[in-house]
Amino acid sequence: MLRSFVLVLIFFFYPISAISVSDFPPGFVLKNPYLWPVKGYDSITGAFGEFRTGHFHMGQDFSTGGRIGIPILAVAKGKVIRVQRRWTSIGYALFLQHDDGMTSRYGHLHKFSQKIIKQILKSKQAKRYKDRTDFDIALPEAVEVEAGETIAFSGDTGVGPPHLHFELFKDNVYYNPMHYGLGYNVAEPIVFNTIRITPQTPRTFINGRNETVEIPFYETSGNRFELSESPTLFIQGKVGIQVAIHQKSNNNRLGIFTLDMLIGENILQGFQLSKILKEHTRKNVLLYDSSVSKPNGNPFSYYLHTRDGNDLLGMRSNGREQGLLDSEQMRLGEPKEITIRATGMGGQMSFASFYILKDQGDYSHIVTKEWKYNVYYDRYTTFKSKDTKVELFFPVNAVYSKAFFEIEAQEQIQINTKGLNQLSSVYKIGPDFKDFNLGYDLYVKVPKTKDINSADLYEVLADGNVKKVNGSSFSSWGQFFKVRLRKTGLFVVLSDQTPPAIYLHELMNKTVYPREDFALYLKAVDVGSGIMPDGFDITVDGIPGKAEYFPKDGRLEIFEPEILYEPGKHTVLASVRDFAGNWSSTVRYDYEIQTPPVIEEKKKPTIENQNIDTAKDKKNTKETKTKPSSPKVQKAVKPITIAPKAKDKKSTSR
Repeated sequence: MLRSFVLVLIFFFYPISAISVSDFPPGFVLKNPYLWPVKGYDSITGAFGEFRTGHFHMGQDFSTGGRIGIPILAVAKGKVIRVQRRWTSIGYALFLQHDDGMTSRYGHLHKFSQKIIKQILKSKQAKRYKDRTDFDIALPEAVEVEAGETIAFSGDTGVGPPHLHFELFKDNVYYNPMHYGLGYNVAEPIVFNTIRITPQTPRTFINGRNETVEIPFYETSGNRFELSESPTLFIQGKVGIQVAIHQKSNNNRLGIFTLDMLIGENILQGFQLSKILKEHTRKNVLLYDSSVSKPNGNPFSYYLHTRDGNDLLGMRSNGREQGLLDSEQMRLGEPKEITIRATGMGGQMSFASFYILKDQGDYSHIVTKEWKYNVYYDRYTTFKSKDTKVELFFPVNAVYSKAFFEIEAQEQIQINTKGLNQLSSVYKIGPDFKDFNLGYDLYVKVPKTKDINSADLYEVLADGNVKKVNGSSFSSWGQFFKVRLRKTGLFVVLSDQTPPAIYLHELMNKTVYPREDFALYLKAVDVGSGIMPDGFDITVDGIPGKAEYFPKDGRLEIFEPEILYEPGKHTVLASVRDFAGNWSSTVRYDYEIQTPPVIEEKKKPTIENQNIDTAKDKKNTKETKTKPSSPKVQKAVKPITIAPKAKDKKSTSR
């Protein structure tokens, strides 16, 4: 009876999660739903506000069928005002300022429409565009576009496979595209995966244990879920609830729109992802458990209590510890039913429920570890390793709340990769921690050595491989490397003595090619510091060339000089350099571009016309002998049949 009563209350309270005027910018009125931005595809692969490593997903991802070159359409009328190239993030992107006051950004594009390119070439950064280097260009003249007009073509530039990343924002606030007509009208179900119950004090016990408890859910009927183990949790002290949950979208997992936790008829805590401040981009750790959450949604683990410093928009309450379950506020022998409700696209809803009961057990005999902290969000901290060769500096707001860190030299770990010389011990910065705000500065001192010019900081990965840490710098007077980090792990200074390798790409499996759509690819790999994006020495028939490097797969596309596309035989010589200054050997490739076949012009047939009166015989009514007429005098008119254009399949939100 109690459970039925609670479910009635759930439906009564649902309207607080509905879309309202507050989900839009002040004064904004959506007159017409926005048009779908991808021609021919109607799937969503990423929702607004999802977990990404180190930040919120500030937009929505649309499927392009894994294809490059799909038309990308303007969702509403407006002007293209700006274009970007950010090779390590958004790739090629454009900004469209809509007539209704919103601005949208389209990312991971392959190329822009011709009238946008025309304006890019008029800008002061046109050379950067031609050279395919990163740029941020305000167009000299805004390009007006209509709703549904092709403004670009899909690609895989930047991070991730081919897809469209789409954002909507105004006045430094990002808005959920779902509210503008770009969500599913009919969507797949929401699935509760697991619940995590976490102790909030050293003397908190859950089912008699002072440790996090994780229990899977199972679906009982329809869209309702219960715990796969005992439906009742016994708690003593304060506990926090985290829920792993997702909405299905073909083979993808989407983040959810709202999540609320109720005890009886009262909402303890919850959130609604309608808008996110730009300045809160990195605060996703206040909503997601970053220690277990994954960008692919396996899982998305949401906190259902307020963490220190939580000022995110859309929270039901920003009050401190809001949503924590405290046994001190419960009566012995009186179970409380906890209900969690979730909403997603297409109006989908799911519910999960369980009971909590105050635990009156005596656990005085159980020894628990005292929680220690040495870094706090409101103060700076610095400390060194025992050998004094490594130092950590945490500025104010380095972390979002508080944490404990230590440095330990791992002498037993030796880097044995051929060509990489180890110049320092491997140092472990731990324990594992991901809830960084500004992060911390890592300093590693090294001895003076001739290898220092090719040295840098590296991270030692779980599989034993190493990866250069981006953004590090070397101080010659202090003889140390420095870098700002937002991660813990294993770090070491290595000297890279191994040159990179360059060879033909597998696509270049012929020596003769037609001119149409010809592209010249090589491939470059490096086991150490990595290929420099502009570290190339390329000539085509002796003329210096330019290339674009794709770090995701090592692809190298040579696009200049223009002579490489001309008919005839060509010779390419190319070598590459890594960040340590090592040059590869030179690869040579001889190929030929076919001469386009000459199309013979067909002779126009002569037409014999009978009974033609000449000017000289105008007055003569006598019938004259017919003669063949010249094509210039009269042409045969061939009827032209124009096939009707096939209607494009409408991309509708499912």
